[in-house]
Amino acid sequence: MKNLFFVFFLSVLTPSAFSQDNSERFKHPLERDVQSEIFPLPGPIETNPTSSVFFNINISQNSAPQNEPSVCISRKDPNKVVAAWRDFRYGIDPNANRRVGYSYSTNAGLTWSPSQILDSTLLPNLTRNSDPVVTVDTAGNFYIAVISIPFSGGNLTLAIYKSTNQGVTFPQAFICSQTGTEDKEWIATDLTPSSPFVNTLYISWTSFSLGGIRLTKSTNSGVNWSTPVAISDVSGSVQGSNICVSRNGQVSVCWLNSGAGAEVKFDRSTNGGATFGTDLTIASGTFPSGLPNNVGTFPFIAVDNTTGARSGWLYVVFADNRNGDCDVFFSRSTNAGVNWSAPQRVNNDPITNGKIQYWPAIAVSDNGNLAIIYMDTRNTPNNTIIEAWVARSTNGGVTFNNEAVSTEQSPTAIPGSNVRFGDYIDIDYVGQNIVPVWTDERAGGFNQEIYTAEITELLGIESTTNIPNEFSLGQNYPNPFNPKTVISFQLAVNSFTSLKVYDLLAREVATLVNEQLKPGTYEVDWDGSKFASGVYYYKLTAGDYTETKKMILLK
Repeated sequence: MKNLFFVFFLSVLTPSAFSQDNSERFKHPLERDVQSEIFPLPGPIETNPTSSVFFNINISQNSAPQNEPSVCISRKDPNKVVAAWRDFRYGIDPNANRRVGYSYSTNAGLTWSPSQILDSTLLPNLTRNSDPVVTVDTAGNFYIAVISIPFSGGNLTLAIYKSTNQGVTFPQAFICSQTGTEDKEWIATDLTPSSPFVNTLYISWTSFSLGGIRLTKSTNSGVNWSTPVAISDVSGSVQGSNICVSRNGQVSVCWLNSGAGAEVKFDRSTNGGATFGTDLTIASGTFPSGLPNNVGTFPFIAVDNTTGARSGWLYVVFADNRNGDCDVFFSRSTNAGVNWSAPQRVNNDPITNGKIQYWPAIAVSDNGNLAIIYMDTRNTPNNTIIEAWVARSTNGGVTFNNEAVSTEQSPTAIPGSNVRFGDYIDIDYVGQNIVPVWTDERAGGFNQEIYTAEITELLGIESTTNIPNEFSLGQNYPNPFNPKTVISFQLAVNSFTSLKVYDLLAREVATLVNEQLKPGTYEVDWDGSKFASGVYYYKLTAGDYTETKKMILLK
């Protein structure tokens, strides 16, 4: 049984009183079987507001333009993240030298490696790359799909780069399709161990030479690729395909049909991408207009691959002008894509206010929560100044919570038609960690950078009952920390109390409190010296009250 110390005079609680090196107090919790010391304090404590707090992080860190970012979190180790983007550091207009830059994170997106450029010499006679999209397999190998281009012009080739060291380097490259002119691809992996097609890589793209939206796949980790098969029933006016894979192996694809206004189309394959059915129309709207510098905006698709009540549900987000200005819309299918709900407006600013929202991308976490990133002008002086927003839902998209994640507004100036501002941004969501990426020009000039945001609290982590004001869980301090941090909490009534620490995969790694406690305010410390850098969660349960918060161990 640990000692509980009630302190009656606040004047004796100097900072040094809490920073003394007490060997028993700072032993690792797993070593001493829940022997963390708890220090009840008199009176209330300061806690962070319950609203989300975002810290913006510049990933690309280069003064040349970078845009069209993509991001992927490893499912083997969610602390490993790779982001890639279109990079112009080797030249902009009039002779734009398109390359693909990338960076990796080993602590769930908190810090990033210096940006690098993919080695285009790995692909013979294809000296430039564009349109990057990132995926990962169950072994933790990352892949970046690209459109490769000869330097002197010519046909566009579909290719991938592969990393076997968790995104540190990409020393292998393979051609996926070279039928004539390939454009705007998206890549996805079957990540379900029980699927008959586990670890199959799928790429959908627009083939101007073959016609329409096409699909190719690799069953040997990207080395060889199948003959392209048709997805769309029509060959023209289709672009911007996006792809996801369900836990039963179903391959689902959506795209934009601009030949019929702004139709969002859908098709699926139930045989591992061998064949597709008849195209379905998810939504018909008015083609987006009023977007800065004529950027495009395409639909995105994601699937709930949990085993819960919404397992297999498909979600599509897109943008159109049905309300007179561009808004982001959401539709769901609860029967694997056979039927779709009526489009639901995601952004919650006043309707037809002249402000625009576009570039939506969606991700579903492995606990079934949704996150949508998009660009928004509701708070800016005009529609050429933008912010990144994220909408989140814990109920399958019935309701959304919209929040700005940009800490500064961004212009959308471009140096010329070959650089532009891009056509998409991206987001990924694993466990309780969301990593959004977007193009941001807050630095001024044409200095487009790739930004992300670290979210310190997540929607849906809250009490399971109505929480009395006297119950609270404070934000740990310091945060980030190395290697020790202090967690404070308040109890309103006598309660059996537990305080536990979890990693990104929701695995319990430490129990700090597990006993009956009297009402009061407490502090407990955790020593993370034996744990890897990354994001962790701590959960307080006291009777019917429960709350979870995020903390970051940064060594």
